[in-house]
Amino acid sequence: MDFETFYQQVHKQTLERNFVRFRNRVLVSVDAYHLLPLKEKEVLNQFYPLVLVFDRIDRFIYFNEQSGVGVSTQRGSHLQFDIAYYETLKDIGMGEKIRAMCVLPYFDKCILLGFEMF
Repeated sequence: MDFETFYQQVHKQTLERNFVRFRNRVLVSVDAYHLLPLKEKEVLNQFYPLVLVFDRIDRFIYFNEQSGVGVSTQRGSHLQFDIAYYETLKDIGMGEKIRAMCVLPYFDKCILLGFEMF
């Protein structure tokens, strides 16, 4: 199964509230997550679920060795990556596609999918 098919399946199951589990954690799509009512998000966020974000890089928010690197996507997500991803994200570049998996509710501890980090 390719990444796009996987994302669509996770999205579909999130909308159906038949959540996909990855390493015993709920996995949702960012699009479906934003459609959830606030109360459902609050309950879900208590368990620090994972979220898939497939989007394009809009801008780098910040960079420092303690906090890592933050990027903003074209559809308004703000993702926090470890500093080890800085060069990879820089090489990918503005306007290019990224696929990430992050921890909710803060969209932090993100990892890139389909790219090597070093």
